[in-house]
Amino acid sequence: MHHCTRRGRWIGLLGSLLMGGMALPATAQTAASAPTYRNLVMEGGGIRGIAYGGALDELDKLGVLGRIERVGGTSAGAIQAALLAVGYTPAEIIEVVNNTPIQRFNDGRMIFFGGSHRLMKQYGWYRGEAFSNYLAELVARKTSKPDLTLGELHHLAQQQPGRFRDLYTTGTNLTTQRVQVFSYETNPQMRVADAVRISMSIPMYFRAVLLDAQNNVIHGKPEKGQPVQVLVDGGVLANYPVDLFDKPRYLPTGTTATPDARGNVFNPETLGLRLDRAEQIALDTTATGRQALAPYPIRDLPSYIGGLYNLVEETLNPAQPQDWSRTVSISTEGFAPKIKRVPEPQKQLLMASGRRGVQAFFQRGQVRR
Repeated sequence: MHHCTRRGRWIGLLGSLLMGGMALPATAQTAASAPTYRNLVMEGGGIRGIAYGGALDELDKLGVLGRIERVGGTSAGAIQAALLAVGYTPAEIIEVVNNTPIQRFNDGRMIFFGGSHRLMKQYGWYRGEAFSNYLAELVARKTSKPDLTLGELHHLAQQQPGRFRDLYTTGTNLTTQRVQVFSYETNPQMRVADAVRISMSIPMYFRAVLLDAQNNVIHGKPEKGQPVQVLVDGGVLANYPVDLFDKPRYLPTGTTATPDARGNVFNPETLGLRLDRAEQIALDTTATGRQALAPYPIRDLPSYIGGLYNLVEETLNPAQPQDWSRTVSISTEGFAPKIKRVPEPQKQLLMASGRRGVQAFFQRGQVRR
């Protein structure tokens, strides 16, 4: 997998944890005139992922969502992708986001001493079980199965296309030192809740997820001498995995293409949602795509850390030129990715940003045709 990624995302999240706008006029783009998209990928972005609710709602109005067969994402993007995959509508996803008890996810007894022990022994301050249980509840509301597996979800997607979709999430395997993709193709026995839990396991914040040699999740303490694989947030190596479906098997029927050295081919039926600063989006959305990084004003220590993190992650993981034509750029509206409770007005601001990002993307496409 090539990486139009932002590997340092989790560094910013961890650093943060330790230390409105009017909509654009509706476009003339309709379901009939829009390109056909079969795959949707959402970038990780912490609490800023709230913006995806507005983006999904706008995509639904344009008739794009009804054609999506596969959804993928990392971290916060994986959460919303999972909700879409198990049958939630954009309106229902917005409602879930508005009512999600964020602080409840900071779980674990004896937070200081217990957290220290977990960090040393299980590589994370908080357990992460509250999140897994909550997501399982959400899955059960739509499928009656809190332990729904990726394989079972695929079966539902085959039976009821349009309502259910195949889910693909990313995790970072520290043991193998590689990105690992979880789907019905690779891990049909894995629970949807576990696949998402892996993808949002911020290093040292949430307890790492352990897999055995057969890629089964180890619940509880591993047996003595048992080989384990340590999995953390997919955003470490693949924060924007827009190339998830760049394989010949995902191309439109009748399409022929020569794979590159990695076995990848550009898939025009993939649409990605990406979060960036407004200053960066202004450069990224030109006809030629990103040519340089936008300046980052430094005013204090937080902006110094933000500027350093942004430069390191973008330099180590440069965006791929061909991906800008299939990327919806969404402004973060100045929000940091830190996990925290967000007031209603700020949620609305982020969701409005998501809507504007989608509108702007289709307006640009209309002008270029």
